[in-house]
Amino acid sequence: MDKQERVNTIVSILKNKSGASIKELSHQLDVTEMTVRRDIKYLKENKIVQVVSGAVIYNGSDPNENKQDEYDLTTQKNNRASEKYNIGKLAASLIEPNDIIFIDIGTTTAQIIEHIPSNHSVEIVCCTMNALIEIHKKGFKDFILIGGHYRPELQMFESREGLDLISRTRTTKAFISAAGVNAKLGITCTNSCEVDTKNAAINCALEKILVIDSSKFDMVKSTYFASLNDFDAIVTDRGLSEEWNEKIKQLNISLYLA
Repeated sequence: MDKQERVNTIVSILKNKSGASIKELSHQLDVTEMTVRRDIKYLKENKIVQVVSGAVIYNGSDPNENKQDEYDLTTQKNNRASEKYNIGKLAASLIEPNDIIFIDIGTTTAQIIEHIPSNHSVEIVCCTMNALIEIHKKGFKDFILIGGHYRPELQMFESREGLDLISRTRTTKAFISAAGVNAKLGITCTNSCEVDTKNAAINCALEKILVIDSSKFDMVKSTYFASLNDFDAIVTDRGLSEEWNEKIKQLNISLYLA
């Protein structure tokens, strides 16, 4: 049972009971209490459950119910906001003067731009409105905006001409986002329209950096776009499990924890 299945099962159990302890959930799911605590933490952060006097209680409404494969940049902005802020800050510290960087879609990747020193001589390649806004706020003038058809739910521009432009542009670092990372099924996203852009950016970068919060590990979304071995580094938060920490090190991928 993967994380998403466990989370769904926990919610189902709590919907039918007035509450359950960590121990009870551990027994019913046949997993360790530590695993259940991580899942409960995820559910609490998304305001789906609360813990009262040691009992886990369903909040009465699940904002993600029947919407697990939908993604909207505006609604995602405040989800795990502190983790995304810290991840963006750490990722920005990897940028060196004269770097040419690609910024992928997403709320976490946009945080990177906010933390790049204004006096850095850096060229930015981006394909989203939210990244463009951050670039404007910081006053960076050396950037390439990939144009095309606008997808408001992602704030993303997409076109064949845009893909050609990415393919002709060489970057020193590509900061790539994802919606799920699974040891067996690889790295996935929610929207198929993202795949060509992500792959073009990965193929044309000297260093590929996955920027993702720890809640996305063990999750699987519908659209595959890369494997872990395609990346040189991962930037995430300290909520990453020890199991994943060891797995990433075994693959000789640099790991940065914010």
